[in-house]
Amino acid sequence: MLFWTLIALASLSTALPAGLTRRDISSDTLDQLDLFAQYSAASYCSNNINSSATTLSCAAGNCPEVQTAKAAPLYAFDDSTQYGDVAGFLAADDTNKLLVLSFRGSRTLGTWIANLNFDLSNSTLCSGCEVHTGFWKSWDTVSAKLTSEIDSAMKDYPGYTLVLTGHSFGAALAVLGGTALRNAGYKPSLYTYGEPRVGNAALATYITNQGSLWRVTHTDDIVPKLPPASFGFSQPSPEYWITSGDNVTVTTSTIQVIQGVGSDSGNAGTSGASIEAHKWYFEDVDACQ
Repeated sequence: MLFWTLIALASLSTALPAGLTRRDISSDTLDQLDLFAQYSAASYCSNNINSSATTLSCAAGNCPEVQTAKAAPLYAFDDSTQYGDVAGFLAADDTNKLLVLSFRGSRTLGTWIANLNFDLSNSTLCSGCEVHTGFWKSWDTVSAKLTSEIDSAMKDYPGYTLVLTGHSFGAALAVLGGTALRNAGYKPSLYTYGEPRVGNAALATYITNQGSLWRVTHTDDIVPKLPPASFGFSQPSPEYWITSGDNVTVTTSTIQVIQGVGSDSGNAGTSGASIEAHKWYFEDVDACQ
């Protein structure tokens, strides 16, 4: 019953007015979105989290570019909290000169959605910013160790670009962690897939103004619509909305760029609430779990 209540709530939009930019993205942008979707997919593969593998790999075959790059895990983590399992890896990609911190999404998606709370708490991220309590506390459990590992990696790999990425719950951790790191003087790029709403409009605006955010959604994926806007939550801008269906190759012409904090011109304006759409971001993103 709770799950269907969430779907009904997700369809109630209180979004701020915003516009739809109907233009094709560049092929370079498409390639970057695909690459980091594959890094997000790799975080679901237990061999990348729980072993001493020298390079990342995906038994499900959904991270071919990561495997070709021979990305090497530098640090892996898997910590259980009352809000979910916070897991992922920090990897060095010599081919693309990247340091990638990838957070795993929920392994029990339906249960996670059904139990998702709508609590907002005050935060120190910015003035007037309120943050989803569970997401923020989950980041806080790993923030000190991850920051230390990032510092070490940046010394060992000077000139590499730091990227935070993740899908679903992992996307929430990536955007909040990236925002906190930026406040501390780091300059990460953020690529998120099926990201739930992580805070209020003030926080969404603040994240938007920091820039270097690629927030990817897919058709009527339910997760970016949660928690509902009617509970005070909002999404940052821009949104890269994939309009092609499940298991369909994504092209430059099937991604629409949505501008505006809290916009309902893309995913948020769709009437459906699909879990299957949540699983397809360039690849079958959670196939390894």
